Amino acid sequence: MFLKYLISAFLLFSGSVVADDQVTKRVAGLDLSQGNSLQMQLCSLKPGKKMKDYKANFDAYVDWSKKQGVETFALRLTPMYHSQPNNQSGYEWIELLAAPFEVSGEAWDKWQTTKEGQALNEDWQSIADCSVSLNPIFTLFADETITAKDTRIITMDWCSRLPGVSYDHLQEKHDGMLANRSPDSPVKAWSIMYTGLGMRNAPGEYMHMLSFSDNAGLNAYMNNYANNEGWRQRESYQTSYATCTGQNVYFAEVLNRPGA
Repeated sequence: MFLKYLISAFLLFSGSVVADDQVTKRVAGLDLSQGNSLQMQLCSLKPGKKMKDYKANFDAYVDWSKKQGVETFALRLTPMYHSQPNNQSGYEWIELLAAPFEVSGEAWDKWQTTKEGQALNEDWQSIADCSVSLNPIFTLFADETITAKDTRIITMDWCSRLPGVSYDHLQEKHDGMLANRSPDSPVKAWSIMYTGLGMRNAPGEYMHMLSFSDNAGLNAYMNNYANNEGWRQRESYQTSYATCTGQNVYFAEVLNRPGA
């Protein structure tokens, strides 16, 4: 199920990709030549709580993760252009925590067994309701120009294969799209996240994640879609390979870079 190249956050998240010579690229503690763990948290504040309370708790978590040696590459996404699928409850923001699988596992064990971790967890759950899932994510490409940026625009588009389309067919299509990508494209990173643990009712089998440096880049992408026949690529994809729900758009802020 897991395609060789797909996306990551992070991916997305910043960073360069594996070059043609297959030299490993490490970005924010992630080996982008392989799949990584992406913890997705869909959160809303509990009655009477304020976002400043949540941010204080998250900052404390980041400090704890540094002391424990289990840092994640963390992003917070807030909706810009957004509609909620019928089978999902509403949420106010999304957090994405990317790490190697071994780091993710160690972090959860320490979160559940250390005194400070349990105290932070109790405080976290008193402030917000968060639906948490653990998913594999792969990096298809990420432009180095986005690596150092603390903000970006991210789109998410859930897709499911059409009948008779195998994952091998899908990989061939994605590889072809990557090979034909214009160097002037405003898309600065492309990732694919597959459903993992806690994603039983996901609106698709996998999710495309595109990153843009800013809103100007996003609108350049839409201009290409509307006026330069970019819509034909999407039409071809949905006619022959997969059906997709459509792109939601989020403003993303980097909350932590391991080692920074």
